[in-house]
Amino acid sequence: MHKFLTTLATAASLCCVPSHLQAQTIAQIVVSASGGATAGQFDNDRNDYDILLTALTAADLVDVVADPNASLTVFAPNDRAFIRLARDLGYSGNDEAAAWDFLVQALTGLGNGNPIPVLTDVLLYHVAPQEISAFQVFLRSLFGLRIPTALPGATIRPFFFVLIDNEPDLQNPFLTRPINLMADNGIVHGVTRVLIPGALP
Repeated sequence: MHKFLTTLATAASLCCVPSHLQAQTIAQIVVSASGGATAGQFDNDRNDYDILLTALTAADLVDVVADPNASLTVFAPNDRAFIRLARDLGYSGNDEAAAWDFLVQALTGLGNGNPIPVLTDVLLYHVAPQEISAFQVFLRSLFGLRIPTALPGATIRPFFFVLIDNEPDLQNPFLTRPINLMADNGIVHGVTRVLIPGALP
């Protein structure tokens, strides 16, 4: 799958169309924002998406956000957001690779020895099966409308630009840059923390 990510980045860099005019899927945008050909390699740049790419690859969900025919919204936690989650769960460092290893161990415990099903649920909870702009997030907050997700039965409750998830004991994320990043197959919004679809033990 890493080869797939590298191919996406290489194709984008070789295209002769100016970058601001290129049509890109959400997957390509996330790869681009993480350093292109080096995406997914832990580099301790906490503002990119290496852990997210690693997680999508592990859960075999890259194709979901690469589908050019989809219409999605992705709430994308950067590396800093994943490190915050690891620290919420007991990790005491700041290293991307160590934080990822810690999260895998935590998910393995939650998944009775298999971290992938829990990881998949968490990632699907960051995907809405429709395009929702930041302004529409705000409007949903005003009208008490929840945001549907790709995880069946799980929704997010917006409060202005805060996203209230289903874990009551951890701090909720809010939208941060990039906001309203338009892709060929939807919209990407940065979020400050990882959304959790259910209460953690």
